[in-house]
Amino acid sequence: MDINIDYIPTAKQAMYHASTADELLYGGAAGGGKSRATVMEAFIDGMENPGVDTYLFRETMPELRDTLIKEANENIPRELGRYIGSIHDYKLSSGSTLHFRYCRNMKDAFTYQGTEMNRLFIDELTKFTKDRYDFLSTRV
Repeated sequence: MDINIDYIPTAKQAMYHASTADELLYGGAAGGGKSRATVMEAFIDGMENPGVDTYLFRETMPELRDTLIKEANENIPRELGRYIGSIHDYKLSSGSTLHFRYCRNMKDAFTYQGTEMNRLFIDELTKFTKDRYDFLSTRV
């Protein structure tokens, strides 16, 4: 699918988007575009693969709102999707959904026990414990 968007990735973001790895770590200083690249990767994947359920995590709801949700609302063209704030989902015109979620502890992680995730993105993975990461990974 040819997606016409105004997003022009930096060289590092382009390397991230070009990766075919099953798991990928993208590090760097604050303000380097990691959150934007994460949202755009999830968005483009969702447009190219109709019906995909992608989960994007941060540790807290305020972090999620101020980074990933903000990036989605600023960068995903309105004609290609809409954000539903009451459930923190971005419904794409392809039928895919970006689910914006937080996970502060194992109790939060266990709320996803029955969830089937097609894709998993964790922004600021260094703030997640190994147990939380391992558990969320089992849902993919």
